[in-house]
Amino acid sequence: MKKNNSREDQKNLVSSAIDAVKSTGFSKKQAAATVISFVISAALFLSGKNSEPNIFFGRSAQFLLFFIFFIFFAGRRFAGMLGRRRTEPEVVLLSILSACYFIAVFFVRNTKMFDGYMPVSIILPTALVVMLVSISIDARLGMIIALILPLGAFLSGCINAQSYIVAIASGASSALLLRRARRRMDMVKAGVVIGVVNVISAASVLLIQNCPFQFYLYILFWAAVNGVASGMLVLGFLPVIENALHLATTFRLIELLDTGTPVLRRLESSAPGTYSHSMMVANLAEAACNEIGGNALLARVGAYYHDIGKIDHPEYFVENQKLYNKHNELNPRLSATIIRSHVKLGIEKGRAMGLPNDVISIIAEHHGNSLIKWFYSAALKKEGNVNMEDFCYPGNPPRSRESAVVMLADVTEAATRTLEKPTVARLEKFIGDLFSDKYATGQLSESALTFRDMETIKSSFVRVLVGFYHSRIEYPKVSKIDTPPASPSSPPPASDQ
Repeated sequence: MKKNNSREDQKNLVSSAIDAVKSTGFSKKQAAATVISFVISAALFLSGKNSEPNIFFGRSAQFLLFFIFFIFFAGRRFAGMLGRRRTEPEVVLLSILSACYFIAVFFVRNTKMFDGYMPVSIILPTALVVMLVSISIDARLGMIIALILPLGAFLSGCINAQSYIVAIASGASSALLLRRARRRMDMVKAGVVIGVVNVISAASVLLIQNCPFQFYLYILFWAAVNGVASGMLVLGFLPVIENALHLATTFRLIELLDTGTPVLRRLESSAPGTYSHSMMVANLAEAACNEIGGNALLARVGAYYHDIGKIDHPEYFVENQKLYNKHNELNPRLSATIIRSHVKLGIEKGRAMGLPNDVISIIAEHHGNSLIKWFYSAALKKEGNVNMEDFCYPGNPPRSRESAVVMLADVTEAATRTLEKPTVARLEKFIGDLFSDKYATGQLSESALTFRDMETIKSSFVRVLVGFYHSRIEYPKVSKIDTPPASPSSPPPASDQ
């Protein structure tokens, strides 16, 4: 009877976990990976000495509390606390690493070395897990994991207070050290520093326990090995994780900054106007993300590659046209189809290259589902009644701040090239109008950008463009600000492409 009650209680625990996952808006794959990982961990924790009902229920409540904390920080609805939503591969990785950590905790929980003086957490992969999360996803989330995982192990009764202190020190130092890591060798250096932190925290615990002196050398040696080995193991695991889950780690993004890659070299040779445009968009996007606290590196890389879909047919895009506009001989509907196709072609090329998912998202979202106004207007004049959807880009509005910044930088750079006598006031008004149009058409509704962010981005763009157009800028303010209208015979505005 007691066994049946225990099974029923475990079923209720799993049911509560599933309800928690559903409340965050996870996809089916995310929910499945998260629940399965934590069911495995919970089964291990709760399969021990559960003969006492009060112990079982106490541990169940503690584990459920820990699980809710995990869902809270990984879920979509609370992504604003960490700057952006967690992607599906990131949630899967987070679930797998957390489950592996608790499996390790389960197997070492009864380990007693050196007469029980050695903290169990010295042989736990706390630093390894935190380093992988910090590098692959986000250093802030890594810090949260560094606090939550040891807490879960401590509340479950698998590690004592001394081990908990060592685990917290190891995990927190791992997250702090990797905040500004820019090279893969930085992980090895971080491993050495983590080893030192482990030695100091372990020594403090041994002093409190009045540990015999003959055990110090061995225990502190393994504490140092834990940190150094974590750094070296991360160096080995990270490329596998990057390629398997297509994650935009700092190291992968820095590699993609190389403008000598075959795709960018081909873009420069076959579509020099698009290449120049992409470089300028990268400057704008990077400056703006630095101002609003976004991922400036991701924005720059995304800007580099956002128009690679134009490589095959560069002559149809205005920035590459010199004397003749090929759209003059085409039907507006066909022209719109050609312009729209560069987004789909860019996504295909990005996937073939193995670009990170976040970069591919920028390629897919840099036009959102906005209307190609010039060709839509031309089709209305020619056909009278047309379907607006046939002249809209096939993507979704940006779902991250970096993607939205690249969209704004793209339209700003393209449109300001048509601006005559670009005074500071004219630039501010012109860019403000472009932003207002994107906001009014719902292109920024899913990006988490605030009005304050948009004002900051606008100021950043003006500052960069003033520096770029310095020789053309007229600083005295003008009484009337207008933009030259596009005539039907002129090529389509660059901002539509």
